[in-house]
Amino acid sequence: MDEAQEASVPAAVEPEARPVGDSGEASPAGEVEMWRKRAQDIEAELLKLRQEHMTDREKALAQARTDGRSEALAEMSTQLVVAEVRAQAAAAGVSVEPEFLNLSAFTGEDGRPAADRIAAYVARQTPPEPAVPQLMGAGHHRGGRGAVTSMDPDELADLISGGRFI
Repeated sequence: MDEAQEASVPAAVEPEARPVGDSGEASPAGEVEMWRKRAQDIEAELLKLRQEHMTDREKALAQARTDGRSEALAEMSTQLVVAEVRAQAAAAGVSVEPEFLNLSAFTGEDGRPAADRIAAYVARQTPPEPAVPQLMGAGHHRGGRGAVTSMDPDELADLISGGRFI
């Protein structure tokens, strides 16, 4: 490795302070988040270095790949949003007609479905009333002609015989 490359490679850096929990010990969740952020920073630096050392042909190829990916996602974004809306609505037990929605409102900046916006929309929908058949002889449908009003044997005999004595 020559001196220019050595100067541009970031050195391994130990974190200055470890996140501490209530008990005074290192917090595993905080430590994971700290290392995740550090890894993202190193990845961004590596990407920057790679882009600086690319030839014009490599840069054109990378740009063409990015443009192709963006174009394909733009073509499929509405179908992805419709699929996400239907999936979340089905999971919530509501009926949604995505054909009547402004699908661009549910598309993120990257062209992918914005799951959080879709979830908020689905949560505002009310589930349909369940269709329960009305049963005769139950609830407010009691009474009327020919309905059993008591289990008195005399009344049952009258009901069965149609009011005629047997």
